[in-house]
Amino acid sequence: MLRPSEHWNWIYCSTKDRLLLDISDEAQFCSPFTSSQLACKPTQQPLSMAEAQAFWQIDDSLQQLEMPAAVRLELCLTALCAPYLQQQAHKSWYFQQGADCSAKPFELVMLRGLSGQYALVLSSETDCVTCLLLGDISTLSGKQLKRLQVIRVLRNRISPLKLDIPFRHTA
Repeated sequence: MLRPSEHWNWIYCSTKDRLLLDISDEAQFCSPFTSSQLACKPTQQPLSMAEAQAFWQIDDSLQQLEMPAAVRLELCLTALCAPYLQQQAHKSWYFQQGADCSAKPFELVMLRGLSGQYALVLSSETDCVTCLLLGDISTLSGKQLKRLQVIRVLRNRISPLKLDIPFRHTA
């Protein structure tokens, strides 16, 4: 898996209309976020130490779920884009009442509409959390929200993640 580096830089590419993370001369991460979703468009903004630390916290949380390393990397890098995004209006009415959990940034939670889906908490406030959807979800109204979409919901719509922890994680 890639390791965060001080040589990584955030840039906005007007040709692709995407937020990019320049990883090396041969590699770029192209985020799913367009200019209409961005609060600012960075030009050669180096990856900060706080972002590198967040990368490892996100990766650690995602390891609770069985997924390929490439998917985990994509989710980590997409989650790191959050500070560049515009503030979202909450979409709580799309989801069932949850357990009103006190999730902190980079914790995994569950959202339930007509289907359930894992989400990664990107930021938290007193009454709301902003989450990255880890997969597609069908809302209570039947609307499909796509994987990698960032949404904001009231805390009473999320539930803590409850997984059976394999023996290899308990040692």
